[in-house]
Amino acid sequence: MAEQNVPQNVENEQDPGANTQMFRAFVNEGQTEATTEPRLNGRILAVVGAAVVLIAVIAAIAVF
Repeated sequence: MAEQNVPQNVENEQDPGANTQMFRAFVNEGQTEATTEPRLNGRILAVVGAAVVLIAVIAAIAVF
């Protein structure tokens, strides 16, 4: 009879696929980490860009 290559669980390790609630918590845990990254939208970038241009214009006027 051929041996099956089935990994054996370590005593303290729990399989999230064995329990529906554990599996859902495992899946949701990965989703919450992805949404915590900061996002820059177009409005913030436009304001920062306008401020840089304004500072550049004022600096050019002050030099001359």
